[in-house]
Order: sequence, then C-alpha cells, then structure tokens
Amino acid sequence: MEENFDIFNLDNEAFVKQEIKKDEDEFLYKPYPELGKDGVYKSLVRFLPNITNPKKSKIHQYYVWLKDPVDGTNHKAICPSTVGKKSILKDLFWKLKNSASAKDQEIAKAFSRKEDFYSLIQVVKDANRPDLEGKIMILKFGRKVNDLIEQQIKPEFGNPSNPYDLFEGKNFGIHVRKVGEWNNYDLCQFVGDKMSLMINGEAVEKNESGRDAVTKYLKTGPLDLDKYDYNDWSEDENDKIMRIIRNTIPDGRLVSEIIGSSSDSPSRASSSPASSTSVDDFYEEASSRSTTSVEEEKEEAPAKAAKPAKKSAPSLDDLYNDL
Repeated sequence: MEENFDIFNLDNEAFVKQEIKKDEDEFLYKPYPELGKDGVYKSLVRFLPNITNPKKSKIHQYYVWLKDPVDGTNHKAICPSTVGKKSILKDLFWKLKNSASAKDQEIAKAFSRKEDFYSLIQVVKDANRPDLEGKIMILKFGRKVNDLIEQQIKPEFGNPSNPYDLFEGKNFGIHVRKVGEWNNYDLCQFVGDKMSLMINGEAVEKNESGRDAVTKYLKTGPLDLDKYDYNDWSEDENDKIMRIIRNTIPDGRLVSEIIGSSSDSPSRASSSPASSTSVDDFYEEASSRSTTSVEEEKEEAPAKAAKPAKKSAPSLDDLYNDL
C-alpha cells in the first residue's frame, strides 16, 4: 500500500511525541476572563443540590499541587487535612516554613495547600456560551465565593436564604476578571429576590408535580459530584507522594522528624545520628506506611473497631427537607 510521504517537506510535529490533553471534566463550567467580553466573564447561574447526596451539595477540598523535580511530572494530592486528619503534607509545609533556613523556606512552597469548592449549578444566562443556558454544570470556586454562600445562609443582617434551596434560592451573578495573574471573583454577588428554580422558562411550583419535574431535571446533569470528595490515598498514590517528597527533600532527616516522631519505639526517638538508618532505608520504611501519621492511626484505631455500619446516601426526600 502506497502512502504519500513528502521527504522534502517534513512535518516537524510528526517527529514529536504528542501529548494527549484530557479535559478535567466535560461538565466543568469555565468562566475564564479570557473567554469573556473585553477580558471579563459575566453570567448568571443558580446553585443546585446534589441529587445523589444532598448533604454533599458543596464539596470542599484542600490540595497540594506536587511536582516531581526529577521527572517533571505533576500530581494533585487531596490533603487529609480536608477532613481533619493529620497530614504529612501540611506538617512538612509548616516545618519548612518555620525553619531558620532560607532554603527550607523556599522548599516549603512545594507543599503549600490550596483550596477549592465544587457545586452543581444551572446556567441561567451566559452570553459567552448561550448553548449552555439551562444546562446543569459543575462550578469550581474558591474561598471568596464560598464566603458569599455562607453569608446568605447566615447573614449578619436581614433574612437568611439558602442558595441551594430549589424553591427559595437566589441567582448568582458571576463576574470574573484578571487582577495581576489571577482570576478575581470579588465582584460576584447574589442578585434579585428568592425565587423558584426555572425549568424551560417556567418556575417550578412547590408541589408533588413540581418535585417530580425537579427530580427528573436534576438527573440530566452530572451525577458524580462526589468524585471531588476526599478519599484516603491508595497504596499507589501513597508511594507516588513519598517519591515526590523524597525527590524534593533528599535529606530524610526532616521527614523522619515528622513521620517518626510519634513512633511507639522509644529507641527511635533517642537514637543517635551514628546509629540511624540511611536515608534510603528511611524512605523505604516510610513508604510502607501511610503518609498520614502513626499518631493519627493510633487515635483512630479504637474508632475503627467500633465502626458502625455504613449509612446509605440520603433519600431524594432530603433534597427538599434537609437543605
């Protein structure tokens, strides 16, 4: 079979390994300033409850964007501190940050936590993407927007309003612009009065028919919001994180202070430098344990023994009663 190859006009790209780009989530709403008019993205959305688990309608996560200095690969590690667990990532950051060494303080930046929230939204109006209007998407947002949500629920003055309420929520005006190198959400705000959710241009009534319509509508959107929730690190992820820590902090003594400080063995705490294991031995041992901490495991052991049966996700009735 003959193929047409032009050896005199070579395509450089054909000789370079192409990186396959994966969208983080096809349902992720992206109000980026560069996609808006005159560098500002404006739209109107409405927060929605999570039909699969109403009590998890807003997912929160602390995470650390780790980069392996050896091979250049990146890894997003959801920090155990998200759920109040002790975390080696958090401990390393503060240990390095509070060090008298300027080098340590610089390395601390590699373990700095960031924060995100995720919620379902209905796109009410978007002149930038009119094809999304009426659709259910996932909005990733930061502390600023979360503060606005909480101020609605527990206002300092005036009457409270739950933005996730299907019949008495409010629309949210998104206004994102660039301030320096960062997307800025300071001008976002809730707008208008309390109102019912609109489906196909009609307000949903608070009755059985309206609830059926809402339930059917919510099932047309993403049903996997829980994937953004915290889960304990798998063995593979644990190994990957330990490898990155090792490559970022080649001297294992600092990490040893954090992982080994709560060990049951008194000899380890009192061992001299001459009798300590090598850096390689330390990392091999540390990798075989959870990168949370021994202290945390000891605290949780009794609780695990008396762990109650796993509860099922809330019923659809919670969609209307518990929000």
